[in-house]
Amino acid sequence: MGSPPWKIAGTRITVQGTRGKTSLALSLHSEIIRRNKSSFCKVTGAVPLLCINESLVRLRRGKYARLYENLFDIPKSDFCVLENQGITPYTMKVFNELFVKPKLIVVTNVRLDHVEDMGRSREKIARSMASSLKGAEIVFSGEANGRLNEILSKGAKRLIEVNSLEPELPGSEIPSLIDEVLKFFGMSGIDVRSYLASIRRNLTWREWEGILYFDASKVNDPDSASLLIKWLGNDPFLFIQLRKDRPGRTWAFLKMVRERWVDFYGVAVAGEWSEEFAKRVDGRKLPDSCDGADLLLNMIRDGGHPLFITGNRNGGLVGCLLGKLGVRDDLPSITDIRLKIR
Repeated sequence: MGSPPWKIAGTRITVQGTRGKTSLALSLHSEIIRRNKSSFCKVTGAVPLLCINESLVRLRRGKYARLYENLFDIPKSDFCVLENQGITPYTMKVFNELFVKPKLIVVTNVRLDHVEDMGRSREKIARSMASSLKGAEIVFSGEANGRLNEILSKGAKRLIEVNSLEPELPGSEIPSLIDEVLKFFGMSGIDVRSYLASIRRNLTWREWEGILYFDASKVNDPDSASLLIKWLGNDPFLFIQLRKDRPGRTWAFLKMVRERWVDFYGVAVAGEWSEEFAKRVDGRKLPDSCDGADLLLNMIRDGGHPLFITGNRNGGLVGCLLGKLGVRDDLPSITDIRLKIR
């Protein structure tokens, strides 16, 4: 493979964890360039993006995300901020120790996702993450659970816990992490409360033709979904999009619904294993198509409860549903980024 291209960056930072990686990486990059430093940033997920200072472009990707999509030509810069897209202990470790060799690692949180590869509990997932941390001089953790931080610390040379100002607000750990990272590198911090206000503005029910809904289709772990449902309230009707290639995610959401982690009115599912899922939770199986989306919207109109959409972004029903609701993934301007939950 040779030397990674980002070796020419003066200071290298990787961002990992379960939720909020993309938001943190883009916002941190934006704040760095506002302080008259040069920076480039690569984020992954459903839409891989490359930011070089104020420019932002969408990268091409094949059918699957690969670590090698992070090999590209970039200019020399003061900083680089890279989202660790590994979803196994091995790929997270390779990303940090062979690709990037960061000075600092930021861990957003530890939640129940990618359980096939990382373990079926948050403690096991924390151990998987810990195995990839030792290459950095320092690790900042936004995880609020002290036991999980203790596990993470066993894999880090030095771990600093960063506390949220509003722990009940989903995603509130992210602005605190950004503030601490900037100050660690001798730059001015951010107005954390302003960022928190931006999060609160995004975490509200939306309205479409008399239907209240919240799009959490990118929030594909049950811990984060539960936090959002508690914050939004109103005993929503849950729609969970299932995927054939994410059986562990299906198991995790089934656990959430059966154990009633939050209050909700009812549940419907579509996609692989939806019939078995629905039987186990007294829910409704819907066709994974636009017909299913129409059935779901009619159910919400008749029931009068808000609709909470979660599980996965990829699927026939959810794709058609989001189109009907007018939800789009527009590329942001790097100079206008405000924190969102992803």
